[in-house]
Amino acid sequence: MSTSQLPWPSATLEPAEWLGVQRYLARCLELSASGTLPGTLMIVGAPGLGREALALELGAALICRKEGGAGCACASCERVRRGVHPDLEIITVAPDKKEITIEQARRVVESVDQRPYEGMRRVYLLDSCQTPPLNSEAASALLKTLEEPPPQATFLLLASNPARVLPTIVSRAVQLRVPPPSREELVPVLAAAQGCSPERAVELLAAADGDAELVLRAGGEKLPETLAGLQELVSAALAGDTLAILRTASCLRQTPGGVALASAVLLRLASRSGPEEAEGYLDAVAALLAAENRRAVLHLDAESVVVGALTRAVRRQSAG
Repeated sequence: MSTSQLPWPSATLEPAEWLGVQRYLARCLELSASGTLPGTLMIVGAPGLGREALALELGAALICRKEGGAGCACASCERVRRGVHPDLEIITVAPDKKEITIEQARRVVESVDQRPYEGMRRVYLLDSCQTPPLNSEAASALLKTLEEPPPQATFLLLASNPARVLPTIVSRAVQLRVPPPSREELVPVLAAAQGCSPERAVELLAAADGDAELVLRAGGEKLPETLAGLQELVSAALAGDTLAILRTASCLRQTPGGVALASAVLLRLASRSGPEEAEGYLDAVAALLAAENRRAVLHLDAESVVVGALTRAVRRQSAG
């Protein structure tokens, strides 16, 4: 068996069994059979919660010469699921880069008119069509191709937040939002992703107030303790404690999904506070998210950006 070349952990394929994913896949295949499947689809959802699974299963079915459909176990479909089929191209940030570049986009444009090597069609899977990581020049280079892909090519664009996708890309794609899973479907996926028991996955989900994306992005055995410690730090930081601001920024820099964790903590604090205090917490969430977007676009130092965001939030509260 070939080694997987997918840019995501194997657990991201577990949601292929979710009922909502299977329904969307069946509908897409119906459209494909009738010749009405759009050439460019934007699959919207949180990383690891169905979007990758839907994209790969759809890609496998579109490429498959046996037309085995959902769950086909032929050699072609299995190679697509491992990311090693020659008619599947996954466009993602290169290991030595910080974004998807115009050079990558140009290679796609140059190859898109080629006939499939083995399968029924070529499938291009864009790991994220948000900007960043999709370089604005790269996005511009893809526009004409995304608007009118050749008959033998299908583009599957992944996004977690369409608001961070350039309007020119959004206008050229039909959006599919991955439906949420049932709790029974979700828990095994979280357990597989975190390498823990289903019982522990339930505990982590409860610690994150039901936010599965937060568990995936910043999970781990110490998630409950991390949230509790961060809640104490953030509360002190927004009370004007300069040392707490610095410690919070350092903590967020060192923690995977740190800004998402801090935002979850602030929203939790807001839900437990009076209107005036809650407004301050919500302002801090907005400041953190804006700072994170700015950091990603400009490749700024994460710690200094967070310090600035929290300091501005404290000043606004003092002025109010």
